[in-house]
Amino acid sequence: MAVYEIGNYIHDMRVERGYSQEELCFGICSVGNLSKIENGTRLPNRKTVEALTQRLGCGETFLQYSSREEMQQVEICSRIVRKITNYDYEGLEELTDRFERTIAKGDILNSQYCRFTRIILKQRKNEDWAGIIEELEETLRMTKPNGIEVETALKGLLTYNEMVILINIARAYRKLGRRDKAIEILFGLKQYMDTHIIDRREKAQKYPMILFNLSNLLLDEKKYSHVVELCNQGIAMEKENNRFCLFPKFLINRGLALLELQEREQAKESFIKGFCAFYALGDRTQCEKLQNFLKENWQMESIILHEIVEI
Repeated sequence: MAVYEIGNYIHDMRVERGYSQEELCFGICSVGNLSKIENGTRLPNRKTVEALTQRLGCGETFLQYSSREEMQQVEICSRIVRKITNYDYEGLEELTDRFERTIAKGDILNSQYCRFTRIILKQRKNEDWAGIIEELEETLRMTKPNGIEVETALKGLLTYNEMVILINIARAYRKLGRRDKAIEILFGLKQYMDTHIIDRREKAQKYPMILFNLSNLLLDEKKYSHVVELCNQGIAMEKENNRFCLFPKFLINRGLALLELQEREQAKESFIKGFCAFYALGDRTQCEKLQNFLKENWQMESIILHEIVEI
C-alpha cells in the first residue's frame, strides 16, 4: 500500500472519530510528524502506524512492512506476546534479548514493550511489588509523559501496550494490598473499552483480562454479586471469540462467589464446568488445586468427582 494511502487512512479515521492530531499522536510522535504522515510526505515506521491505529481502534490488516528487518522484528514480537498471554515463560528471556537487538535508537514504542517484558520476567523472581509498580509506571511514562495517575493515564487515547501496562500495574497494587487503587485502574480501563472503538481482535484479548482481574479484586472485597456479573460477561466473551485461556478461571471465580451467596447448586455446577475445562486444556495442576481447595474448605471434592464420573 502506498504511503499516501496509509496516511490518508489514519487521517480519515481520526476525523471520523473526532480526535485532534494532538490527542492521537501524544507520546508517540510530534504533531508535525503526524501531519506529514497524513499528508503522505513522511514514511512512518511500522510500530508508529501500529500505535496510531490502536489508539484509533482500527485493525492492522491493511499494513505492509517496509523491510525484511521489520518483518523479522514483528515475528519475534508476536512470539513474545503469545508467550506472555499463555503464561509460557520458557525461552522468553532469550526472545526478549533478540527483540532488543532489533530496536533502533529512538524507537520509543518497541523499547517500551521490551522494557515491559523484562519487568514481567523480573516480577516472577522478585516480589518487591512497590518496586515493580515504580518500574511499570516509568515504562508507561515513555508514551504518557504527563503522568501515570489514573485520571491522567486514561485521559485521551491508549495503545494496547499502554492498556497491558496498566493492567499489570493494577495486579501489582493488589499484591501490595492496595485493592482500592487496583480497582480504580481496572474500572477505568473497563469504562475506556466500553466507550471507545477498539479493534475486535484486541478487545477479545484485553477485555477478559480486565474482567478477570476485577473479579479477583471484588472477591477480595466480598462483592459477590458483582463477581458473578463480571464472570458471566467474561465467560460469554471467551465463548463468543473461541478463546479459552481464562474461561475455566471465570467459572471457578463465579463458583466461589455463588457459594458465598448460598447458591450451592449453581456453585457446584460452575466448579464442575471449571474442573472439566481445566481437564480438557490439560491443566492437571489446576485440577488438583481445585480438588484440594474444595475438599479443605467445603468437603466438596467427592461431589465434584462423582458428578464428573456421571458426565
